[in-house]
Amino acid sequence: MDSSRTAQRAVIREEGEHALQIYRRMKEVYGEQCLAWCTVFRWCERYEAGRVNIKDLPRPRQAHVETNSATISAVDELMRQNRRSPHVKLLLNCR
Repeated sequence: MDSSRTAQRAVIREEGEHALQIYRRMKEVYGEQCLAWCTVFRWCERYEAGRVNIKDLPRPRQAHVETNSATISAVDELMRQNRRSPHVKLLLNCR
């Protein structure tokens, strides 16, 4: 059984009952992997308000991370140009 957050949100969306009843049933099924009670309650409120998407929405302050060889090379070059920085020294010694 898939115990991911997304799978559990789908269960919450399909149940359509009181949040506490949903949480108790999910706790029996998912055990320690179950979402917290407050999270189940929050998602029940969202679905009652008309939300249909079970995935996280992008957060405005969430950093966009892109790792590829060009980015790694550019960062590596910047670090090598400024070896005096204590942070760079620490990073270069971790290799």
